[in-house]
Amino acid sequence: MGVDMGNDMWKPDLDRLIAVLNGEMPDRIPNFEILLEDRNVTALLGRNIGSTMGASRGASESAFVTPPIDPKDFIELCYLIGQDALCLEALWAPCKYRDEKGDLHAIEAGHIDTWEKFEKIIWPDWEYDYGPKLKDVKWYVDAVKDTPLGVVMMTGTFFQYCYQFLNCFDEFCILIHEDRKLIEACLDKVAEYYIKIVELVVEAGIDILYIADDVAYKSGSFVNPDIFRELWLPRAKRIVAPAKEAGIPIMFHSCGNVAQLIPVFIDLGINCLNPIEPYSMDIREVKKEYGSTFAISGNVDIAGPLAFGTPDETYDVCKELIIDMKPGGNYIFSTCHSITNDIPPENFAAMRQALKDHGVY
Repeated sequence: MGVDMGNDMWKPDLDRLIAVLNGEMPDRIPNFEILLEDRNVTALLGRNIGSTMGASRGASESAFVTPPIDPKDFIELCYLIGQDALCLEALWAPCKYRDEKGDLHAIEAGHIDTWEKFEKIIWPDWEYDYGPKLKDVKWYVDAVKDTPLGVVMMTGTFFQYCYQFLNCFDEFCILIHEDRKLIEACLDKVAEYYIKIVELVVEAGIDILYIADDVAYKSGSFVNPDIFRELWLPRAKRIVAPAKEAGIPIMFHSCGNVAQLIPVFIDLGINCLNPIEPYSMDIREVKKEYGSTFAISGNVDIAGPLAFGTPDETYDVCKELIIDMKPGGNYIFSTCHSITNDIPPENFAAMRQALKDHGVY
């Protein structure tokens, strides 16, 4: 199954995506994925250029910012799948340490559980971090100037970075209660990186800011919702402020059941919530309650027929979701995560075909 890209409705159009984020009705439901891994990229382009997101490929000891794919390749992909924007990332704050030889290394599960360890962190700088990232963003913004496409920057992962890289998760949760000042110092310093990134990319001309921060289990919030609001919201507001001031819409991603935290995200001023995992939340109920407040994105299960079923099974589940989410607009069609290598190309094609057949307003 394929999508006929000869029809203008199925060509990329940033205005379509922006319309949904602004609560307006577009010509059809937009489709937007933050990441296509290399299996489907190769199947679509007929050549192996890797995954679309730098973070999925990892950095190296000598380059802490992983270069993205050539935007010309990404533009070609967007025309093939009818996606309205390219996605760049600055997901993981590149905090570092020096070994006994003086060489720099990225911190991974750093167990920053004392002030002494905190003081030894080498924070991001222009040479290794901000400069290379800004160069990539300008590369993408320049590349789409004569196209109908836009550029999305995915960043802001300050809560998750702290519990996944500076600390380990259990340690992070314990320290919230035993040494909250240390946790807040970590959160503040990491948030400073994302604030600076957002300032730079807004000035460079991105079209959409996509904040990603996993803050919940399948059953609910990682931490007490009141404590989460205290720790997360003031820093998140500082991160998105440059985009808000520039009138750039804000998408927000967190895996898990975030039902208890939606009022916090509303206070942040999000335009869209993603991905409404099918095993965590009922997307139909979320739209019923909040569909007039923000747009909704996601929910196609990457652990269901899309990955492990037939194209016909994939088509049917996508058709049902599209039909249910279509009334009233305010929906962006996508998976509950990304187009991973578990997803056969023929199933990804079936997913897009379901949108073509049932996603027009």
